Amino acid sequence: MIKGVKLCLACDVDAMFSAVFSGDRKPYSPAKFLYSWWQHASNLASYDQQDAHEFFISMLDGIHENVERDRGKPQSPGHGDCCIAHRVFSGILRSDVMCMACGFTSTTYDPCVDISLDSHGKTSAKSHPSSNSEANGFSSTQIPTTSTLIGCLDRFTRPERLGSDQKFFCQQCQVSQESLKQMSIRKLPLVSCFHIKRFEHSHTRKMSRKVDRYLQFPFSLDMAPYLSSSILRSRFGDDGDDVAANEMSSEFELFAVVTHSGKLDAGHYVTYLRLSNQWYKCDDAWITRVNENVVRAAQGYMMFYVQKMLYYRASAQVCPS
Repeated sequence: MIKGVKLCLACDVDAMFSAVFSGDRKPYSPAKFLYSWWQHASNLASYDQQDAHEFFISMLDGIHENVERDRGKPQSPGHGDCCIAHRVFSGILRSDVMCMACGFTSTTYDPCVDISLDSHGKTSAKSHPSSNSEANGFSSTQIPTTSTLIGCLDRFTRPERLGSDQKFFCQQCQVSQESLKQMSIRKLPLVSCFHIKRFEHSHTRKMSRKVDRYLQFPFSLDMAPYLSSSILRSRFGDDGDDVAANEMSSEFELFAVVTHSGKLDAGHYVTYLRLSNQWYKCDDAWITRVNENVVRAAQGYMMFYVQKMLYYRASAQVCPS
């Protein structure tokens, strides 16, 4: 640690954004921010290449810890209002695990700052809903394509039959039973981050590889079909007590795409950013305007969507020079 330097990751992030939007065209070096982040994430403190998704999660954790330490009243990240990082990115996932013998359902809620999605369409036989899944309260759907972000989200929220090696203890039967599991989103964040799993690990071959499959993603995204309220309504005819998702709009607009080119252990990141309906390519120190077709053709690794009302409100206030 540098003597006399007070570390504040949240402060350094704020200073960096203030510099970016100050209008000053002089080059900006985020050296102090990098040093603060290295002190927070010592396992990533090196000049080696790091994973963008791991960096993102580490950053949010660092800001949360920084703010809560200064506040002196620690709160769980699932609270949502605990810090600026979670006020922006934090949502709540709902997991329903239903006993296939008696229909008893165990429900859990988990906070999340992003959703990781499989980029491939491989589906094992054991993960298909059974023929009597509709009778048990889960709607059986066709296996969607995962060549699109919509297909990935459909697959993420589709009922999945857990194998015999994943039996859960049913409180009603008082024995371990086979079950159906279904994920949904109880509460949407202001900004939704989708992380595409582009790294596969084979236990049989004992090797890893990068998945370079193209994934189509929309510029406008309606998250309503993936909300707990919508899924419960399709299963039971009402949304029960799951009303948290109704507090915010389900319409989102794409505003950032992080791409990765190269191999598993080495490569290069490029980010595309949308500002006032103009797309920019951020490639290290070079920032250039690009057509939206260039963005559509990009191999997305992380996609960031902001609630549509917030996007248009911000676009009205920001006018690039």
